[in-house]
Amino acid sequence: MKSLKTNRPLKDKNEIALAAAVVLTEIASSDHVVDKFERTVIHNGLKSLFKLSDEATIGLMARAKAQLSSMRSSSAQAEALRDALDPASKRAIAQVIDNLIRCNGVVDSVEIYLRKRFREILGITEDIM
Repeated sequence: MKSLKTNRPLKDKNEIALAAAVVLTEIASSDHVVDKFERTVIHNGLKSLFKLSDEATIGLMARAKAQLSSMRSSSAQAEALRDALDPASKRAIAQVIDNLIRCNGVVDSVEIYLRKRFREILGITEDIM
């Protein structure tokens, strides 16, 4: 897999999938604990969006977690997704973000802020969740 480069549009499916995984992992980790419900939503979302096998999805999630651990935020990855994806794909990622935030029954202010921030970066109109 190529390393993520945000100074040019993403073209490789693996780069795009990694950028999405990093964004989703940041949201899930906002409360410092990624629970089984959040892992399931991320796994199923990535698998569906990028047509990945279970094994590839698990590896992608591990790479995203490792990459995020050395970053301050995933805004650059969200910007890369904005530049690389068509409107329907951006909406699909926004839907996974919404599912991720709601999945464990607890929606906190940090998750609401991250949802708003990533929707703005992706250029998606704010919808009521």
